[in-house]
Amino acid sequence: MTRQGPEPVLTGVKAKPLTWLVGLIYLVLSFWVLSAMAVVVIPVVFAVLITLLVAPLDEWVHRSLPRGFAWMAHLVVMLLIVAVVIMVFGALYFAGQQTLQAMPSITDELNELVPQSSAQTQDQTLPFAGEIGAIWGKAGSNFGDWVVQRATNFASSAVTMTGAFVTAFLIVFFLVLLMLIEMPRWRSKTGDLLSAENAQICHDTIRSISGRLRKFLYVRTLIGVLQAALYTGWLALFGLDLLVVWAVLTFILTYIPNIGSIISGLLPVLYAFLVLDPLTAFWIGAGIFAIEQIVGNFIDPRFLGRQFMLSPVIILVALMFWGWLWGVAGAFLSTPLVLCLLVVSHSIEPLRPVALFLSNQSNMDHLDRALSN
Repeated sequence: MTRQGPEPVLTGVKAKPLTWLVGLIYLVLSFWVLSAMAVVVIPVVFAVLITLLVAPLDEWVHRSLPRGFAWMAHLVVMLLIVAVVIMVFGALYFAGQQTLQAMPSITDELNELVPQSSAQTQDQTLPFAGEIGAIWGKAGSNFGDWVVQRATNFASSAVTMTGAFVTAFLIVFFLVLLMLIEMPRWRSKTGDLLSAENAQICHDTIRSISGRLRKFLYVRTLIGVLQAALYTGWLALFGLDLLVVWAVLTFILTYIPNIGSIISGLLPVLYAFLVLDPLTAFWIGAGIFAIEQIVGNFIDPRFLGRQFMLSPVIILVALMFWGWLWGVAGAFLSTPLVLCLLVVSHSIEPLRPVALFLSNQSNMDHLDRALSN
């Protein structure tokens, strides 16, 4: 009987249970702190991302102005931010008002679609017809009331959350302004505290994150406008109302990967099923599905694929995690945060495997070339 040698094991990996335990505890505590301090952390994260987006514009305006008027660069950038926020919030407010006005007609359509009493569904030729009709009528009535109540609450929240939104916007606004003012000092601090090589790596990483975020935002915005226009045009062919609502929802939900497109496509189909007829709703859904396939499989990868190097699985997991941790804000922040993590991890030698794990590249050489473009 021949003696078999030891089974092969991974080399270079040393088991350190205490280290792994401490790391796990640190990770859990970090997530707990992020959740407990969400009121503080979320505005700061938004402010940092916005500052990274607008910093190149601020620098360009600063260089373009005369020396005595260089301070106006911050004013120009902040006015641009205010203009964008006013347009987005105005569109949301208008869409919410239209949804509230349409609620009574939606309620009537649900009442007609779903029986409300057993007398409407009673058929004496079938056993237990009265009991089945009563159960169906009660379930239908409860479901219709639930749908209308949820939709009304959502629309009312979108219209009446002005105070909370303004407060959060003011906090982020002044944080961005202060970060833009302090940015030159932070560059000097990093240059003084780090070696010349590490300081340059730090600056290059920040510049890379800023560029990736800008390109991601530009492309997502263009695709959102295109998809909203295509959806609206297709829905208009069938005479569906609330076109502004569907356009605004489609545009905003474009920034939430995967789930956003499903929601923006499903809602108008359900609405068409209520106010029109099932056959029309089917054709509306078929057209929206075709538009989503064209945009998602051809246009989106062509324009965003070279800049967007995250693994689809990582995108979905990040969406679920940050959405669970921070709610709607986390859903919008999930993709930019993971993209920042990828770029930062790629710049730090011990964390480069993490960057490869987050990316959609097959090896480190491919990732290096993708990030160098």
